[in-house]
Formats: sequence, C-alpha cells, structure tokens
Amino acid sequence: MRFFIGLDGGGTGCRAQAELDDGRRTQVVAGGAANVHSDIERALAAISEVLERVVEMAHDLCPDTQSEVPRVVLGLAGASETDAADRLQDALSVGHLTVLGDVDISVKGAFGKEDGIVMAVGTGSVLARQRHGLFRRLGGYGFSLGDEGSGAWIGREALRRSLHAHDGIGPDGPLVQHLWRKFETTAGFIGFAGRARPADFASLAPDVLHWDRAHCPVASAILDEGCAYLLAAIRSLQEGVWDMPVAATGGLGPVLLDRIIAHGAAHLCRVSPKGTALDGALWHARVDLTEKEAF
Repeated sequence: MRFFIGLDGGGTGCRAQAELDDGRRTQVVAGGAANVHSDIERALAAISEVLERVVEMAHDLCPDTQSEVPRVVLGLAGASETDAADRLQDALSVGHLTVLGDVDISVKGAFGKEDGIVMAVGTGSVLARQRHGLFRRLGGYGFSLGDEGSGAWIGREALRRSLHAHDGIGPDGPLVQHLWRKFETTAGFIGFAGRARPADFASLAPDVLHWDRAHCPVASAILDEGCAYLLAAIRSLQEGVWDMPVAATGGLGPVLLDRIIAHGAAHLCRVSPKGTALDGALWHARVDLTEKEAF
C-alpha cells in the first residue's frame, strides 16, 4: 500500500506524520530543532531521526507499506531562502523527497485550495497569501535579516531594551527588572546572546507576553512594534481585498493576531485554520503524486 510522509520543521522543533493511501495516519512524531538556515547539520540529524521513526510506524500500521517507497514532503523554515533543498536531497534517502518552505505547507493546511493569508509566527515569522491559485510570500528572511515579530525577535528586543535602560537611554519597567534579575550583569546578557540560537532568544518571548499583560511599557512597546510589522505585512498581502481571510499559525501567531485585532484592527477577517501544517505537507505529497501520475 502506498504511503505519504509530511514533516513540519522550524527553529524550536519538528513534527512528522505518515498517511496511508486509505487515509489512515500514524501518530505524530516530534523531534529536535530543524531550521536549515541557522543550523543545517543539527536540522539534518533531527529530520533523519524523526523520518526513520515515522517510517517504522507506517510499517507497523500496515505491513504492506514495507514494499513501497514513500512520497515525502518536508516543510522547513529557511528552505526557500537557501540551498538547503539540494543538501537535503543529497543527505536523506527516505523516498521521493520534496522540500518546501514551512509557510508553503501552512497555507495548504490552513486553506486547502481556497484563498487566504497565513500569518505564521513561532521562533521565526513569515506570511503568505494564496489567491486564485497563485502564491505570494512575505518575510521569512531569517533571524539576522528579518523575522520581525517572531519569538526570537521579541526575545532579542527584550535584551536590547534592557541594556538601553541600564545605559539610561531607554525606559525602565518590570520586564527590564525581571531580565536583570535573571542575567544579573552586562556580561550575563552578552554571554547569553553570544551563545544563543534563535530558539534560545525565543524562550524569552513568554516573559514579554506576561509583562505586557501586566502593563509594562517596555514589553508593550516591543509587542506594538512587532504587531505593527505583522499588520503591515497583512495589508500588503491583501492588496485591497480587505475581507480576505487571515489565519494565524505557529506558537505565537494566534496570540499576536488576537493582539492586533484588539488594538485597532477589528475589521480583519480572522478564521481558524482548516488544518495544520502537517496536513498541508501531506496534501502536497498526495497532489505531487497525482500530478506525476497524470503525465
């Protein structure tokens, strides 16, 4: 029996699932960080381990799959902006492999064939629109050059503004005081930043969200700036179609879209995603096979 594998990977972790030709699915398997832009070797190790486990689960679910070569679609943060797809093709021997960006599978999972905008915000950030079958993405250039509004960006901003407050050129507040208790010295801040991966910066985002709810002006300013970028990106993708559905995905996407709507953008046509990014990866795997069989 034929089977398909979808994988969704980013800076915090990756998740994969197999689907049989008859619609049955394995459990979702979780693994380590898989951002192929920031650390491809680490990503390769995590992806390989998760795919191996998923293939075994598919065989356990249906022994007939052991004679089949799976159709595999990886949706990965950083894949669209680098040569990672070629490296992954060379390094992985798991079947017929297609490598896409993480937002590609998020859009299909959220909307299927219908029009809509996805605001995907987790460790990184990227937005995309599907309209009349055409796809346009915005952002997603990685932590060094972009990812505005993302968990990693929020965490770095919190550290930067805490140092500005210490130098007397920026406002103080409960978030700043909290981070100084955490890191204690300038050397503590700098040492953390020097060792940190994007996911480590993103681990500070919950603190910013907490202190924003407690009305800390520094935390609120960080989120105001991040949300302003995300709203501007949504407006660009709408191109005047103001009722285009907007779905938020990722660990931070729904929270930040709530905030955007609560702070003056109540007119946005927010919808819940129809499915997950994994659903989108499996959709791509099936469609890819169908298209090849048509020729």
